[in-house]
Amino acid sequence: MKLLFQRSPQQIKNLRRKIYLITGVKPFRLSIYREALTHSSAADATLSGNLFAPRTLDNERLEFLGDAILDSVIAELLFNRFPYKDEGFLTEMRTRIVNREQMGMLAHRLGLVDVMEMKQELQKNHTALKTIGGNALEALIGAIYLDKGYKKVSKFIHDRLVGQYLDIDKLMLTTVSYKAVFLKWIQKNQKKLEWKFETEGTGKNDNHVVSMMVDDELWFSEINKSRKKGEELCCEKACRRLELVDI
Repeated sequence: MKLLFQRSPQQIKNLRRKIYLITGVKPFRLSIYREALTHSSAADATLSGNLFAPRTLDNERLEFLGDAILDSVIAELLFNRFPYKDEGFLTEMRTRIVNREQMGMLAHRLGLVDVMEMKQELQKNHTALKTIGGNALEALIGAIYLDKGYKKVSKFIHDRLVGQYLDIDKLMLTTVSYKAVFLKWIQKNQKKLEWKFETEGTGKNDNHVVSMMVDDELWFSEINKSRKKGEELCCEKACRRLELVDI
């Protein structure tokens, strides 16, 4: 893959143009976007072959920031779009939108992987590219936020990601039993699964603290009015940790 991050005027111009085509945002602090588009496998590469140049940072810190911003924007979008739906529905819909498979798909449609810095051998690993692209998209969201602010990154997510590529109504019809998937993994790997419950409150609207124990180790806890829903949310987190589902 041709290096895009060399500091020649033409390289800078090309990178600015590519970012604008992908995001609709004209970058000001280009170094932040360059960081967002640098995979950890290329983080030790120096710029322009200059041994004294600063080493390139990878996009993992920006991914952390972008993930939080994406969750916030999608939460607000769903809150406003579905004013009569409960917290459980909104949480499930947000998960369907921001899960690993969806982010990988969005990154692919944006052509994000094509402008990234990464080791050559990763370019033929299609499974890895889905994750790399999805992570880079979150990092890019973080970069837009730092460069342009919350309003601009919110517009990018609303207009470009959700507006062009995601069908929320279709996602509403998608059903996945995370508990069934996780129980299958438990049985296959001969693990011991145990649920522990605590009740908060004294009335009929009590919340339940649902804790998932795997081989006597606490994996996840959820607070929910429904024990069944709490178990499902814990299993969803476990499935995402173990990469058991693509939805």
